[in-house]
Amino acid sequence: IEEFLMLKGQAKVGTEVRREQIIRAALDVIASEGTRGLTTSALAKQVGMSEANLYRHYKNKDEILLNTVDQLGDGLLNNLEAVRNMKTANALLQLKTLFQKHLFYIEENKGIPRLLFSEEIHLGTTAGNDLIRAHFSKAIGTYMAGIESLIKEGQDQNRINKKIERGAIAATLIGMIQITTIKWSLSNYSFSLMETGMRLWKNYEACIAV
Repeated sequence: IEEFLMLKGQAKVGTEVRREQIIRAALDVIASEGTRGLTTSALAKQVGMSEANLYRHYKNKDEILLNTVDQLGDGLLNNLEAVRNMKTANALLQLKTLFQKHLFYIEENKGIPRLLFSEEIHLGTTAGNDLIRAHFSKAIGTYMAGIESLIKEGQDQNRINKKIERGAIAATLIGMIQITTIKWSLSNYSFSLMETGMRLWKNYEACIAV
């Protein structure tokens, strides 16, 4: 019995690892081909498995996209938690670190902008598309709330200008990331997202810091 349970546990871990590999492959395909290029045949080829085996792990494309969006949301929230656990109590420095982590996360996952600005996310009409939008919206809402909380701490510490509304500061930060990411994606990733983003940060910090 113990041997059976051990093998069963190993199989479960193997399945989870395989699902993770499929998500990584999906982002790679989207980065080069867009969401329209994310077919089961292209994805199976990228992972190195048959289409039949792919369906053992995911029911369809919508489920793959949903799981991808969930993992991206988790990645952002993990970055937020890591910043919260920094030894420094300087909320402005924590905000800067979060900005850096966000840029790095996108730069390491080039498919993110082409997924998040895709028709499947914004214009899809299936129940699966609706669910993807709902999950994405929830993740962004939670992330924005965390950023606003960090900004409030900075204002309480008299490091961030209290005259500027927290929501505006948070929205501007996300806006900087979005516009830089769009330009980066349209250029086929031809420049450093991190370097360009941090040049924007210097001016942003000058505007919000006390």
